[in-house]
Amino acid sequence: MNGRLRLALLATMCAGAFLLGGCAAEGGGTTPTAATPASATPTPDPEPTAEPDPPASSAVLPTDCGTLASDATRAETVGDMTLQSDGADFVRPVPDGAALALGCDWIVGEASGVLLLISTADDAAVTAGLDALTADGWECQPAEDFGARFCQVAGGTPETEEVIVARENVWIYLSSVNRNARAFLSEIVADIFPA
Repeated sequence: MNGRLRLALLATMCAGAFLLGGCAAEGGGTTPTAATPASATPTPDPEPTAEPDPPASSAVLPTDCGTLASDATRAETVGDMTLQSDGADFVRPVPDGAALALGCDWIVGEASGVLLLISTADDAAVTAGLDALTADGWECQPAEDFGARFCQVAGGTPETEEVIVARENVWIYLSSVNRNARAFLSEIVADIFPA
């Protein structure tokens, strides 16, 4: 083989071998090797981040209208009344997203009754609900004995009143007609938020 042809052939082989990983000089005794891809270290999937638990409420919600407050106070307030319904169909002020936990609707005759609705909602919704009450003409102030906010419709009397007590994520609505239910409400709230 003449020198030119041999050189052209060697150049072509080197070009092809270069693409495969390199070319050795003639007679160098090394075998061309294919380039090995760099090994990639697999990156682990990020750990899923758990949603933080909402702050625990100190509330102990009642589940039975017949066990609210003390026996004596319950008997004095609603003992002569009939429990008519769970109050779920009543439309009353309530925070956005509230869920009814317990509703009790007692009546006697045609002119006396007590409606109690205990709901839960997000703390922020409860706070916004209290602000809305004030804007709607309710009178609200801290209730020192409840550690909560106490709101009532302006001009209400113990004979006919609407009251809301709110604390943390709990919203308690009570309306009474021709029945003083203040002691009843006070005991219910004290049981929901034990000291």
